[in-house]
Amino acid sequence: MCMLAENAGEMMATNTERKETRLVARASTEIQEIIQRAADYSGATLSQFLIESAMEKARSVIERTETLHLSMAGADALFAALENPPKANAKLLKAAKHYKDTVSVRNH
Repeated sequence: MCMLAENAGEMMATNTERKETRLVARASTEIQEIIQRAADYSGATLSQFLIESAMEKARSVIERTETLHLSMAGADALFAALENPPKANAKLLKAAKHYKDTVSVRNH
């Protein structure tokens, strides 16, 4: 079993204010030994290595999920559709009415 603490507010915290959260991960001895060996090779502690690796993976997943990559032709088609949207057809109008009738939207 590996236990580690992450400085969750490191990027935004001041020197006097630090929020820490404990992350717990269970792993086989073999996995822990491999990760420890990689941490040793990189000159990091096991906790540092796990946090850095997890953050790198998390940023990659977030970027892939939140970023739209288009070819030039795709970008041109998107902008053309935004600039000249097609007229709403019956199916779209029906869906909009259904949404309006079933979803409660509050004005803030």
